[in-house]
Amino acid sequence: MLLILKSKKKTGPKMTGFLEALGKRLSEDDIPYSVSSLEDVEVFMEKGSVEIRVEGKPLDEWTTIYPRKVGKYRGLAHMLCRLSERKGVRFLDGFHNRTKDASDMAKIIQIFNLALNGAPVPKTYHSAGYSGQQKENAIEFLGLPIVVKETNSSRGSGVFLAKTTEELSEIIGERLENNGGREIFLQEFIPNTFEYRLLVMGNRVSVTEKKTRSGKEEFRNNVHLGADEEFIDPSEVREEVRMAAVLGAEITDIEIAGVDIVDHPEHGPFIFEVNSCPAFTTDETVSPEISELAKYLVSCEKR
Repeated sequence: MLLILKSKKKTGPKMTGFLEALGKRLSEDDIPYSVSSLEDVEVFMEKGSVEIRVEGKPLDEWTTIYPRKVGKYRGLAHMLCRLSERKGVRFLDGFHNRTKDASDMAKIIQIFNLALNGAPVPKTYHSAGYSGQQKENAIEFLGLPIVVKETNSSRGSGVFLAKTTEELSEIIGERLENNGGREIFLQEFIPNTFEYRLLVMGNRVSVTEKKTRSGKEEFRNNVHLGADEEFIDPSEVREEVRMAAVLGAEITDIEIAGVDIVDHPEHGPFIFEVNSCPAFTTDETVSPEISELAKYLVSCEKR
């Protein structure tokens, strides 16, 4: 079956006319088709698994997908195109596969890539619409509490914790209305008291920073938000965690990567983000980052 995708659920006169004319021609050739919108698309991500549903149906329900217009949902079209290729579904057109990770959707596309290639990431949910049913689906997939993240935030800003269904609806409503068109995604909450920033250079963890938040009410471990930082020997971090960080850098193709990662006592490592431009502590009496970076750059020059 053919799937025709609009950008939004609401259909204007021009799109209505287009769909009527196209539908008439398709019916004459006995081609079954359905019409939906990108706002009806849901993405469910976890380690080694990505599932995309359109109006609750999996992608392989269709043989061809034609997005007439994607509008601001270029990142979502990119993920649809990528997964369609894996499932043998024809997606028109393939240029959507070349959406740059530096777009406003960089964070969610990164999580998509990490999950698709088997890296340990928290369960993650994304949609364009966040309707009542979609929020229910997200809660069923992620459980509560849920972390709400803006796709292009940094230093811990644009990250919120919803402990109840009501809080989730309130936070999503505020972000969609007041954040200037930025898209959001949802993640399961991984309990922790600290996280690591592992500096990976050339497939090796060179520096390990332990970030511990100071306030009990704060759930983020960002130094910018007051967390304490301590630089420790990489050997003090479990090998499984270090290997996960290296894998994250390889998948994202970031050679000098700051990998934010938590080591859960029961479930192992979870990658939160792979930073292509990690902040460095330049005081060399505190941090070995500058020294290790210089060593790596020298080795690059001497190859």
